[in-house]
Amino acid sequence: MKNSEKKPGSAYDTRFRYKLNMLEPGTVMLKWIGLLGVIGLVLFLLHLKIAACCVLGLSGILFLLLLILLAIEAHQDKVLYEISMKEDTEREKK
Repeated sequence: MKNSEKKPGSAYDTRFRYKLNMLEPGTVMLKWIGLLGVIGLVLFLLHLKIAACCVLGLSGILFLLLLILLAIEAHQDKVLYEISMKEDTEREKK
């Protein structure tokens, strides 16, 4: 088989060059979000409101980034699932 020929099921390889896997990075990000949240609350209780707002804002931005990455991963999973179901029905017809 030549390199230019496509093998069955190669849609996974060509559709998404990079597949997100947010399980491990997501848990690390959640730990950082929690840590920054606690630090922000401690700073707020120490009446350092500007520093607390900065730290809590950073925590919020990190949480928003996590949600965006999870949405991208969910979309990739949905498309890859649809591709695999389509390939399965094509194989069953043969």
